[in-house]
Amino acid sequence: MSQKDFRDTFLNNIIDFLWRQWSAIGVLGEARAKESWVIDPEALLVLTLDIGRYEPRLFDEVMDWLVTNGYWIDIQRLRGILRESTDETCRLMGAVSEFLSSQGLERKWNNLAKLCYKNIPKEREPLFKLRYIEKHIEGIAGIPVDERFLKYKLFRTLLTPSKKSREVIPTAESNIRFMLRALFGVGSRAECVLYLLTHDAGHPSEVAKAIGLSVRGTQDALIDLSKSGLVLTRIKGKRKIEYWLSQERWWEFLSKGSYGEIKRPVWLDWIALFEALSKVWAVLLEIGKTKSEYIKSSKLRDAMEIVGNEFAQSGIDIPPIPGRGVRPENYEKAFREFIIRVFGVEE
Repeated sequence: MSQKDFRDTFLNNIIDFLWRQWSAIGVLGEARAKESWVIDPEALLVLTLDIGRYEPRLFDEVMDWLVTNGYWIDIQRLRGILRESTDETCRLMGAVSEFLSSQGLERKWNNLAKLCYKNIPKEREPLFKLRYIEKHIEGIAGIPVDERFLKYKLFRTLLTPSKKSREVIPTAESNIRFMLRALFGVGSRAECVLYLLTHDAGHPSEVAKAIGLSVRGTQDALIDLSKSGLVLTRIKGKRKIEYWLSQERWWEFLSKGSYGEIKRPVWLDWIALFEALSKVWAVLLEIGKTKSEYIKSSKLRDAMEIVGNEFAQSGIDIPPIPGRGVRPENYEKAFREFIIRVFGVEE
C-alpha cells in the first residue's frame, strides 16, 4: 500500500467516524448506528476543526449545528481543551467563534474569539486543504470571501448557515451529557454527575482531570451536589474523600426504565483520545517523507498506544492495537486494519 493510500485510509475512517458522532447529535446526515459511548461535544469540536479542513461539507455542517445548538457547548471546558492544543487549532477555534458571534451569539462566543486571536501568521492560507498538496488555489474572482475567517488569516468563501441541523435529542443514550446539562445547566455540576454515573466513585482531582475542568471548580460542585443527599461521600484510604451516587436510582430516574434493562453508555476520555488521534494524523503526515520502515512503525506505535489504552480502559470490545511483535514492514497493514475495525468501514 502506498503512503498516500495509507493516509487516506486513516483520514477517511476518522472522517466517517466524525460524521456518525455529529449525526447522532443533530448534524444533517445519517447516523448508521447508535453509539455505545457518551458523546463529548467539546472534544469532538476540537478534533473536527483540524480534520474537517479535509472535508469542507463536514466542517460547514458543524458550523450550522453550532448556530442551532451552540448553547449546549461548555465554553469553560472548551477553553481548557484549547489550552492543551496547538496554536493552529486555537486559531481555527477563534475564526469559528468570530463566525458564531456574527450570528447573534456574541455574548457566548466573543470572548473566546478574542482569547484565540494570538500568534496569527502574517500570510493567509486556505481554510480547506487539498490532501497532501502544498499549493492551493485561493479562489475565483468575484466570489465573496468570508472576512470573519480572513481575520485569522484563513481564506474561504462566504459561509451562510443553512439552519437545517436538528436540535439535540437529549434522551438518546449517547446524549446523556446533554440531558444532564438540561437538568443542571451547562457547567461543572452536569459533568460531575455524568462522571459519577459512569464510575464507581471519584476523588475531586481525578474527576476534574477526566471532565476537563479545574480541581477547585470540580470540588466546589461536588460539595454542593452532596448537600442534596443524592450525591454521597465516603472515606477511602488516609482521609481521602471520594464521591459516589446510587447508579441504579439515578439511571432509573433519568431513563424512566428498569435498571436491568437500561443500555448505559460507556465513558471514554474523549479529550485524551481525540488529542491522540490528532497526533496520529500529524505522525502520518510526517512519516510520508520518511523511508525507514523502523522509524515509521516506531512513531505510529507511540501515537497509537494512547488510543489503544483509552479504548481498553473503557471496556469496549475492540481488537488489540498492533504490538511490538509486528515487524516494521508489516505494521502499516496491521495499523490500517485496526483503524478500520474501530473507527469506520473500509470504502
